Amino acid sequence: MSSDYIKRMSDALRSGAKMLSEVCPVCSSPLFEIGGEMRCLRCDKPVVRVREESEVYVASTPLVLTQLENAIVAKLDALTALLQQTTEPEEIKQLSETLTSLVKLFHESRKLGETFRKQ
Repeated sequence: MSSDYIKRMSDALRSGAKMLSEVCPVCSSPLFEIGGEMRCLRCDKPVVRVREESEVYVASTPLVLTQLENAIVAKLDALTALLQQTTEPEEIKQLSETLTSLVKLFHESRKLGETFRKQ
Protein backbone atom coordinates (compact mmCIF):
# COMPACT_ATOMS: atom_id res chain seq x y z
CA MET A 1 0.00 0.00 0.00
CA SER A 2 1.27 3.45 -0.82
CA SER A 3 1.84 5.91 2.01
CA ASP A 4 -0.46 8.41 0.27
CA TYR A 5 -3.34 5.90 0.33
CA ILE A 6 -2.70 5.03 3.99
CA LYS A 7 -2.69 8.74 4.86
CA ARG A 8 -6.03 9.24 3.03
CA MET A 9 -7.51 6.28 4.94
CA SER A 10 -6.33 7.53 8.33
CA ASP A 11 -7.48 11.10 7.56
CA ALA A 12 -10.91 9.79 6.56
CA LEU A 13 -11.23 7.72 9.73
CA ARG A 14 -10.16 10.66 11.91
CA SER A 15 -12.78 12.86 10.26
CA GLY A 16 -15.57 10.39 11.04
CA ALA A 17 -15.68 8.11 8.01
CA LYS A 18 -16.62 4.46 8.55
CA MET A 19 -14.62 1.64 6.99
CA LEU A 20 -17.06 -0.87 5.51
CA SER A 21 -16.71 -4.62 5.13
CA GLU A 22 -17.31 -4.29 1.40
CA VAL A 23 -14.50 -3.82 -1.13
CA CYS A 24 -14.19 -1.75 -4.29
CA PRO A 25 -15.24 -3.70 -7.39
CA VAL A 26 -12.33 -2.13 -9.31
CA CYS A 27 -9.31 -2.33 -6.98
CA SER A 28 -10.56 -4.55 -4.09
CA SER A 29 -9.64 -1.92 -1.47
CA PRO A 30 -11.92 -1.40 1.52
CA LEU A 31 -14.81 1.00 0.95
CA PHE A 32 -15.60 3.89 3.26
CA GLU A 33 -18.84 5.63 4.10
CA ILE A 34 -18.21 9.36 4.06
CA GLY A 35 -21.09 11.77 4.52
CA GLY A 36 -23.64 9.12 3.57
CA GLU A 37 -21.76 8.25 0.38
CA MET A 38 -19.84 5.04 -0.24
CA ARG A 39 -16.35 5.81 -1.63
CA CYS A 40 -13.19 4.03 -2.63
CA LEU A 41 -10.29 6.10 -1.33
CA ARG A 42 -7.74 4.32 -3.52
CA CYS A 43 -9.68 4.99 -6.75
CA ASP A 44 -10.92 8.29 -5.28
CA LYS A 45 -14.40 7.67 -6.67
CA PRO A 46 -17.90 7.12 -5.34
CA VAL A 47 -19.22 3.54 -5.41
CA VAL A 48 -22.89 2.68 -5.85
CA ARG A 49 -24.51 -0.61 -4.80
CA VAL A 50 -26.74 -2.24 -7.39
CA ARG A 51 -28.87 -5.28 -6.73
CA GLU A 52 -30.09 -5.90 -10.26
CA GLU A 53 -28.65 -5.36 -13.73
CA SER A 54 -31.32 -2.76 -14.50
CA GLU A 55 -30.04 -0.57 -11.62
CA VAL A 56 -26.64 -0.18 -13.30
CA TYR A 57 -28.01 2.34 -15.80
CA VAL A 58 -29.80 4.34 -13.14
CA ALA A 59 -26.67 4.39 -10.96
CA SER A 60 -24.33 5.41 -13.79
CA THR A 61 -26.57 8.12 -15.29
CA PRO A 62 -25.36 10.99 -13.06
CA LEU A 63 -21.73 10.19 -13.91
CA VAL A 64 -22.47 10.02 -17.63
CA LEU A 65 -24.37 13.31 -17.50
CA THR A 66 -21.50 14.98 -15.63
CA GLN A 67 -19.04 13.76 -18.24
CA LEU A 68 -21.32 15.03 -21.01
CA GLU A 69 -21.65 18.44 -19.35
CA ASN A 70 -17.87 18.70 -18.90
CA ALA A 71 -17.34 17.90 -22.58
CA ILE A 72 -19.95 20.47 -23.62
CA VAL A 73 -18.34 23.18 -21.46
CA ALA A 74 -14.93 22.44 -23.00
CA LYS A 75 -16.40 22.71 -26.51
CA LEU A 76 -18.26 25.91 -25.62
CA ASP A 77 -15.01 27.40 -24.39
CA ALA A 78 -13.09 26.41 -27.53
CA LEU A 79 -15.81 27.59 -29.91
CA THR A 80 -16.23 30.87 -28.04
CA ALA A 81 -12.53 31.55 -28.54
CA LEU A 82 -12.90 30.85 -32.26
CA LEU A 83 -15.96 33.11 -32.45
CA GLN A 84 -14.03 35.96 -30.86
CA GLN A 85 -11.28 35.67 -33.47
CA THR A 86 -13.29 35.27 -36.67
CA THR A 87 -14.59 38.04 -38.86
CA GLU A 88 -16.06 35.88 -41.63
CA PRO A 89 -19.89 36.08 -41.61
CA GLU A 90 -20.39 32.45 -42.70
CA GLU A 91 -18.02 31.16 -40.03
CA ILE A 92 -19.73 33.36 -37.42
CA LYS A 93 -23.08 31.87 -38.46
CA GLN A 94 -21.81 28.27 -38.24
CA LEU A 95 -20.16 28.85 -34.87
CA SER A 96 -23.26 30.56 -33.51
CA GLU A 97 -25.49 27.68 -34.59
CA THR A 98 -23.13 25.13 -33.05
CA LEU A 99 -22.89 27.12 -29.82
CA THR A 100 -26.68 27.37 -29.66
CA SER A 101 -26.99 23.60 -30.12
CA LEU A 102 -24.44 22.94 -27.38
CA VAL A 103 -26.16 25.31 -24.96
CA LYS A 104 -29.49 23.53 -25.62
CA LEU A 105 -27.83 20.15 -25.09
CA PHE A 106 -26.30 21.36 -21.82
CA HIS A 107 -29.69 22.62 -20.66
CA GLU A 108 -31.36 19.30 -21.54
CA SER A 109 -28.64 17.38 -19.71
CA ARG A 110 -29.22 19.50 -16.60
CA LYS A 111 -32.99 18.93 -16.78
CA LEU A 112 -32.46 15.19 -17.14
CA GLY A 113 -30.08 15.20 -14.17
CA GLU A 114 -32.65 17.03 -12.04
CA THR A 115 -35.30 14.49 -13.02
CA PHE A 116 -33.05 11.63 -11.87
CA ARG A 117 -32.19 13.38 -8.59
CA LYS A 118 -35.90 13.79 -7.76
CA GLN A 119 -36.59 10.06 -8.24
